[in-house]
Amino acid sequence: LSDINESIKSYQQAIKIKPDYSKALLELGAIYESKSDWSAASNCYYRLIGTKPDNVNAYLRLARTLLKQDKIYGAISAYQEAIQLRSNLPAKVYKDLGDLLTQIQANKADILAAYQKASELKSDWQASFYLKFGDLLMEQEQFAQAITQYQKALELKSDFVPAYLALGDAYLKQKDLSQANHYYQKALQLKSDSALAYKKLAMLQEQAGQFDQAIQLYQKVLEIKPETNSAMCRAIGNILIKQGRLEEAKYYYDRAI
Repeated sequence: LSDINESIKSYQQAIKIKPDYSKALLELGAIYESKSDWSAASNCYYRLIGTKPDNVNAYLRLARTLLKQDKIYGAISAYQEAIQLRSNLPAKVYKDLGDLLTQIQANKADILAAYQKASELKSDWQASFYLKFGDLLMEQEQFAQAITQYQKALELKSDFVPAYLALGDAYLKQKDLSQANHYYQKALQLKSDSALAYKKLAMLQEQAGQFDQAIQLYQKVLEIKPETNSAMCRAIGNILIKQGRLEEAKYYYDRAI
């Protein structure tokens, strides 16, 4: 501890003599980081950026220390400055930026660009990354590209139920009911009590005009998740109306109240 304190004093003295001494500011910032003094570390990097505004490393370190203080907007700004200065940064920088932009519900195009770059630079992220990336592409109605990302997720984690459900959704958007059904069924094979999978299958069968099967599936959702009573009873009632089964429809609508 005494050695660390001596180092801090030495670097502080060096900076006092030469305020733009970038090596000393970086080293001092690193020492403060090792002590979890994130505010002091951030101040070092701010000072360095003030004298050397093209120092990419300072922006990256600043982003890291600001995040430790939950200063998300500051961290985003630091990452963006670093990327403007150098476009070939490590993949994790782009992923972290995408995660932060997602957290503040930023412009979807900006989030997508960050994840796209992260995906180009690194091909072995965790399955959850590809699921999130695919979901963003779905929101932009880029269904074929979303399917590619969901399939990557499954290559990494073959029992990843959310990716099977997402693939079903993507194929449904493309009006490929057969493939959508296939992936929803795969999800159920892995998680036989998935109310969400049954609900998606029910909606698919309803869309295909298979009303009796849809009703059975909605009833299965009710069985697994009784708290969905209101929504499921309305859905069943709506189908029964289409079939002209008015008395039965009334029964379910009454249950939905």
